[in-house]
Amino acid sequence: MNKTIKYLSILLLPAVLFIFAGCSTSQISVNKKELKNIKTIAIMTFEASEGIDKKVAKDCEESFKGHFITLKKKVVERDKLNSIIKEIEKSQTGLYKDPIEIGKLSGAQALLFGEVTEYKEDVRRVKYLDYNKKTKKNVEKEKDKKFFTFQANIRLVSTTAGDIVLTLKNSNPENSYEMTDSTTLSRYKDRILEQMGEDLRDVLAEKK
Repeated sequence: MNKTIKYLSILLLPAVLFIFAGCSTSQISVNKKELKNIKTIAIMTFEASEGIDKKVAKDCEESFKGHFITLKKKVVERDKLNSIIKEIEKSQTGLYKDPIEIGKLSGAQALLFGEVTEYKEDVRRVKYLDYNKKTKKNVEKEKDKKFFTFQANIRLVSTTAGDIVLTLKNSNPENSYEMTDSTTLSRYKDRILEQMGEDLRDVLAEKK
């Protein structure tokens, strides 16, 4: 866990009034007014829980970069951001100043943090009811099904006051498919990420 993530875990700002929106796929808390005023975002390196390939976190970064560009936000280039972070680390900047320093040096008005906490697949034996036409009764049977699990937690933080502007996560991380289905864990992840972007756009488009 890097310094900035630790900073966010310590920082609690209940003073910000959030608008809560429930979507079929995503759980979203967003301060629409503040997000509307944010023009430039720096996407930090997404974290991945132990055992999860870092490439999965990188895929999430790229996906949300696309989502915010679609929302007409400017995204700080990765090379520039990495250079700024290295300079801050060299100067041994205090823990609590990291997000503010990044904002000042990059011109970003908010930092986007993300973490992939679950990414796995397995096969389970499940029971189901099958209707028997001859006996006209349901018969309990068993079959194998494949289960995919993917959970991503996203947080957007202002670089001026440290306010949490947005939190977002997918509501239903696990889903099951028939063994003959062509869906893979990677495709499942991509579908969830795309839906999270659509849910975010839909919430911001609401007039409430």
